[in-house]
Amino acid sequence: MNLSDLRLSPSDYRPRPPDGRRYRIGVIGCGSIANAAHFPAYRDFGYEVAACADVDADAAEAARVRWGVPTAGVDPAVVLDDPAVEIVDLAVHAQVRAELWPAIVGAGKPILSQKPFAMSWDAAARMTQAAEAAGVTLMINQQARWAPQHAAIKVLIERGVCGEVFSVAHVRRSFQDHPDRWFAAMPDFNLMDHGIHFVDLLRHFSGRTPDAVTTTSAMMQGQHSVSPMSHTVAMHFDHGGLTAIDHFNNIVQSPAAWSEAWHVDGTEGSITGAPAWVEVTRRDEPERRVRWPIQGRWFPDAFGGSMGELMAALNDGREPLTSAHDNLNSLRIAAASARSAAEHRTVRLEEFVEPGPETFRLL
Repeated sequence: MNLSDLRLSPSDYRPRPPDGRRYRIGVIGCGSIANAAHFPAYRDFGYEVAACADVDADAAEAARVRWGVPTAGVDPAVVLDDPAVEIVDLAVHAQVRAELWPAIVGAGKPILSQKPFAMSWDAAARMTQAAEAAGVTLMINQQARWAPQHAAIKVLIERGVCGEVFSVAHVRRSFQDHPDRWFAAMPDFNLMDHGIHFVDLLRHFSGRTPDAVTTTSAMMQGQHSVSPMSHTVAMHFDHGGLTAIDHFNNIVQSPAAWSEAWHVDGTEGSITGAPAWVEVTRRDEPERRVRWPIQGRWFPDAFGGSMGELMAALNDGREPLTSAHDNLNSLRIAAASARSAAEHRTVRLEEFVEPGPETFRLL
């Protein structure tokens, strides 16, 4: 492989609508993320939102007016019972999702549920079982996989520029210790909610799920959040051949110090990625590097990509890429990491098993 011949264009990695049928969407939850990402992405991708609902009547009405949604209300039934709605976008917080689940699944419509699917392993497993028993297609919106910078890395990995991948590392330095936001009071927010993006991407890039994790975390003196906002997750693989690590410091005090980088190393070369660019180096051309600027953004582009994946899966009669079964693997890592940090020990993922007689398939 010659670096001079290597090409990467925006069409290779930017998310796009499905080639086939597009389904009408009903949104339950009209909060800040829905207005910053879901609704604008659906508009940009040409998706139709047929109805929306929120417990806050003003929020539901504001979304209806702003985004031109035909129907809005405070009762989820406004979405669930509307025959025009063909996909339910469940955009409520994970803490309240379980209480809505019987009605959501009972509607029998495909579901795109926001991440984290649940704040506990048992809840996620039981909700997955309920959807499966009802024959409902369920996808978890790990939309970071469709963010242009991440999709570009995955494209290059699949093209073999690294050869056999043996190391994946992620470092993110940012700030989210806001006392007036809902997540400040959420236990294990940085690991279970925001941080699940990055352990899911480690699985996505490496193609493997770890067998155990060792996680350390730290509270900053004087922080507002109830749980640590800085952690390091080291993943262990019983059969070797891979190291994977996620370091996420979400309480860096100066914006000038905020940054993010991915490092994927293989037998033939390396990929380094940041939000604005991705770069490749190769063993056979040790003095050269090729860098491409990234077009597009995580917000809102990736949200159009993940919804497009659900629509494509429905068109193809297959499971979506981030199906609930697949996502349980990422949630196991997050839950095991929270336990590891709290108990100061290595935790095997097998400690988290599905309630009931059957177990979910692991990668």
